[in-house]
Amino acid sequence: MNRFKPKYTVLRGDKVAEELIKINVLKRTEKEIEIEVEGEDHTLGNLVAKMALRHPNVSIAFYTIDHPLVGKLRIRIVSDGNREVGEVFNEVLESIKRDVNKLMKVVQEKLK
Repeated sequence: MNRFKPKYTVLRGDKVAEELIKINVLKRTEKEIEIEVEGEDHTLGNLVAKMALRHPNVSIAFYTIDHPLVGKLRIRIVSDGNREVGEVFNEVLESIKRDVNKLMKVVQEKLK
C-alpha cells in the first residue's frame, strides 16, 4: 500500500496550484523504506534525511540523486527495529510540517 502521496501548494505569481508529488516506493520492509521522488532535488532530500536522523527510532537516513538532469531523488530510511518504518517516516514528515508551520507564523508576525 502506497500511503506516501503528500500534497503541496505551488505558488506561481498570484496563482495557487495544488500538485501531487510523484513518489514510488522502491523498497519497503518492517525496518527499511526507500522511496523515489520525481522532480525534487537536494533541498527536499537534505531536509528529510536530517530530520529523520533526529528521530529516536531512525538508525540510518540518507538521500541520493543519481544524476541532476534525471530529476529523481531517492530517500532511504532504516529504523532501529523497535517501530515500523512507515510509522516513523510519517512522524518525520509531521515534524517537518510542524516546523514549517512554526516558521510561517514567526515570519508572518514579523512582516505585520
